[in-house]
Amino acid sequence: MGLAITSGILADFIENEPEGYQAYKVIFENINNILAKNNIEPHQEPETLDRAPLHSGGFPYVFLHFLKRFAAHVWENRDNENWDWTPTPFPIDDEPGKDPILEEHYSYLSSHLLTHSDAEGFYLPVELPEVLFDTDENPVPGAMIGSSYDLLSELKSLIKFLNIQLNEDDIISNLPEINQKIQDKGDFWVETLVCATLLDAAKFSILNKTAILFH
Repeated sequence: MGLAITSGILADFIENEPEGYQAYKVIFENINNILAKNNIEPHQEPETLDRAPLHSGGFPYVFLHFLKRFAAHVWENRDNENWDWTPTPFPIDDEPGKDPILEEHYSYLSSHLLTHSDAEGFYLPVELPEVLFDTDENPVPGAMIGSSYDLLSELKSLIKFLNIQLNEDDIISNLPEINQKIQDKGDFWVETLVCATLLDAAKFSILNKTAILFH
């Protein structure tokens, strides 16, 4: 099994999974309790959509580590004003999750991409002051709640280094080239796959006011 990414979970489950629908209603109540404690307006997860819910992902959980490592290196060089920096492939035997620069950026707890479970959790189409955490009274799968807006912004800071092009509506405009790169397993193909997948999810979430769910 790999990572599944869904946006529009209530609209999906209200028709197809009544028990799952009720379970997620409780989770969204817990999320709204956490938002209220942080003086943030509640999120109203849609129960109907004028399009099909988004279902994507399917790649191994570890693929997220590749993108997170890549992001940490991009941001580290940006912060150090290394404007001429260009990414070079990492050694094939390196474990991305144990990269020292990534571990340092994990410690900041500031990135919505990095400060999130690899296997479960939520991004909300809500502006958040920071990544939020669940509580014993209001548990949420994955424990951390991110913002789809911040996720999209962080992903957009990576695209030029992955040769992903977006149009004015934040839709990938060079998809055939991206698909060929992934098919050929070119440099940074894993990072490109994950980034493109999350870009689509963040865009869908913001447009339809639906949470992104990792599961």
